Amino acid sequence: MNTTKYAVFTMDVEAFSDTGCVSSSSVKVDVDLLDGFDEYIKILDKYGIKSTLFTVGKLAPKISDKLKTHLKNGHRLALHSYEHIAPMDVSPSEFRERILKAKEEMSQMFATEIEGFRAPHFSLDKERLDILRELGFKYDSSHLDFLKADHTVKLDLTSFKKLREGIFHKNGFYEFGLSKQKVFGKPFPISGGGYVRLSNWDFVKTLIWQYIQCNNYYVFYLHPFELTHQKIPFLKDLKPHDKYYLKYGIASYGKHIEHIIKMLKKGGYTFVTFEELVEIMNKENA
Repeated sequence: MNTTKYAVFTMDVEAFSDTGCVSSSSVKVDVDLLDGFDEYIKILDKYGIKSTLFTVGKLAPKISDKLKTHLKNGHRLALHSYEHIAPMDVSPSEFRERILKAKEEMSQMFATEIEGFRAPHFSLDKERLDILRELGFKYDSSHLDFLKADHTVKLDLTSFKKLREGIFHKNGFYEFGLSKQKVFGKPFPISGGGYVRLSNWDFVKTLIWQYIQCNNYYVFYLHPFELTHQKIPFLKDLKPHDKYYLKYGIASYGKHIEHIIKMLKKGGYTFVTFEELVEIMNKENA
């Protein structure tokens, strides 16, 4: 039995205005807070970790030089839809059209194959997952299976073979789910984003360590604004819980990410990109 443990660090590369509670409101913002993207890369470079960067297609041309530099240094590019809109909020045909457009444009712009996809808001169903397979993607990473999250639906993976906790395979295509640890018998996301940032740190780091010891696959994700050094705009029209989401835990998140990396190293994990993990899984299951 293969016991090699793999950790994948990712980012959903999007502007601050793409953040769900901001884009769904009437407020206007004039900052992108993409300095948090740079901060994330600095942390990963410190530990020699290469990441998969799920990038919004519409944003990619604006930061193309930066992305090209990161790709040259070993990071990998994947798609986070053309616009930051939940796939379940558009028809399957419109989803297909937008994803194909973004995939082709980004492949040409960066001279690289776009192998992976992650849905904004983790909002994806079986019909749209099948569209990704038909369009030539090799993997998706939208399986959250935490229905308390906005826009999230249950992704039917019954036709897939489960290879590891969180990894599913079907006819050369992989679904790489987000990591969760059970709390009182119910799954709690421990893969980053607001789930880790907003939670009590002592509580969530204990959950992550428990998971690390018992599993052999872990994925981390976050958004650029979560590591920004800029001042988060005061958006008075947002609901109190949305204001809390946008600001709480940002100052300490970088240190917490480094702590997670150190826990993974202590737990014997190897750091890979999703693109590398596809090749590894192909060899393991040949």
